[in-house]
Amino acid sequence: MSTNVQSKCSRIFKKIVQRTNYFNPMLPECYLSEKVITIIGGGLPHSGVDAFTGKVHTFADMSERSIKCALWLKKQGVKPGDIIGLCTDNNLDAFLVLLGIMYIGATCNTWDHNLSPITARYFLELTSPKIVFTISSSAASLRQTAKELKMNLKVVVLDKLDEYESLDEDVLRGHDTREIVEFKCFTTKPDDVALIVPSSGTTGLPKATKLSHYSLHCCMHSDKVRNLQGHIFIIVPTVRWNYGVLMSFRVISVHAKKIIVPDNDDAEGLLQFIEKYQVSLFSTDPFILIKLIKNELLDKYRLPSLKMIISSGAHLRKEYQDILREKLPHVFVNNSYGLTDAGCVCTAQTKFSKPGSIGYVLPDVCIKIVDLQTEKALGPNKTGELRIKAISTMQGYHNNPETTKKSFDSDGWLRTGDVAYYDDDGEIFLVDRISDFIIFRSINVSPAEIETVLATHPAVLLAVVIGIPHEVDEEHPMAVILLLPGKSVTEKELINLVEKNMPDHCRLRGGVIFVDQLPRTTTGKIARKQLRDIYTN
Repeated sequence: MSTNVQSKCSRIFKKIVQRTNYFNPMLPECYLSEKVITIIGGGLPHSGVDAFTGKVHTFADMSERSIKCALWLKKQGVKPGDIIGLCTDNNLDAFLVLLGIMYIGATCNTWDHNLSPITARYFLELTSPKIVFTISSSAASLRQTAKELKMNLKVVVLDKLDEYESLDEDVLRGHDTREIVEFKCFTTKPDDVALIVPSSGTTGLPKATKLSHYSLHCCMHSDKVRNLQGHIFIIVPTVRWNYGVLMSFRVISVHAKKIIVPDNDDAEGLLQFIEKYQVSLFSTDPFILIKLIKNELLDKYRLPSLKMIISSGAHLRKEYQDILREKLPHVFVNNSYGLTDAGCVCTAQTKFSKPGSIGYVLPDVCIKIVDLQTEKALGPNKTGELRIKAISTMQGYHNNPETTKKSFDSDGWLRTGDVAYYDDDGEIFLVDRISDFIIFRSINVSPAEIETVLATHPAVLLAVVIGIPHEVDEEHPMAVILLLPGKSVTEKELINLVEKNMPDHCRLRGGVIFVDQLPRTTTGKIARKQLRDIYTN
């Protein structure tokens, strides 16, 4: 790198660090909720469409319904700072409930609606919500768990279910026009907690990540938001993901239209919705994109309206991004990177980015790569842990100060647990998770590299490589394979494939397991710890 470039990078670095550490005490006290009400109360066209039913919500509908929800919550005795749970799939009403909670200064705690009894108990004990909004399929288990914990919990369903209060029939009824028109948001402070969202849960039960009104405000007013004007969106991540919440705020901030899609892995169904509603921006996780590629669906659907695909939640590998660019030359495929704890998307590609990268650092974010042993900052093309400072970073984990402290280094940088490097152009590339490395005879083996080789087999839809204990070698790599429907391959063929293309320490000495489905975290990532627990025991 030239001296001039180094000097310029140093100046930019210092500027970002200064801005990252800067908290503006002059921020208006009630900026976010009032801003939202102003936007959605302006009589603009429809903002949301349920792709499955065709039901439409206008901005006016969203404004009135969210205010009614806020009024009902106040009548239930909900006060600023109280925690309200939102445990739901993708539907039109989920975001308006979140807005209603925020209007009165309460905190919205989002959950995955596919809760196991263990996870339901964990969240109820951890955050102690006063009310939980959910869907009918989850209501009974939540009520039963609350009863076992001797909690006085009100469960409200967003659809309809006998013996439960519902959104349309109870929450949104009984409010006169005057109180709706005269409604005023609670005056929040910038550091008041707006959201408690689950972390990815890749290393165990999800942590409850606290994000402030200031954090949401920063993301809603990011420079990147202006680029979203005029788009028709499909955003697969639900509001249980921080990304789903942020993108929903960004949609309304630019007066865009959002198509609400079913919360499932029906890849072809998503393409049909893109064609039907002339969607221009499609945001999803890599697993859906891999299904589109492996099932050859992009030969069937050309998607002329589509302008951008945003891949988030996990890393989209180079070989898949290359195929997407080839099949959809008119579409900008954007590989981005963020994490719940940072409160924002931290990096994103440009149209000229190298395939497989996670792009460049975004404004108001600062990134460094540190040596895993010495923790010294590294230069270009050297691999280490990626660490972040951002103005939107979490306040910490709810009721977990010890883990919060461990998540930051002594200089206040957030430890991501991701291994990465940046090249001479400043473009960043992910390598793996620190916690995912397999230790074979004191050698760090990257599962991602083995998975890349396995994914080249035409019968493999998804490959996950984990380490299983070994008395002599510490750990042996083992592959867990999800096959494409109607395709087959033998264990020996896959073992030979890796042996032929990888070094000796990467051989699948732990064998190959074929499964019908892979466990996932609440944010859609592969639950590697759960797989390790299953096959270790």
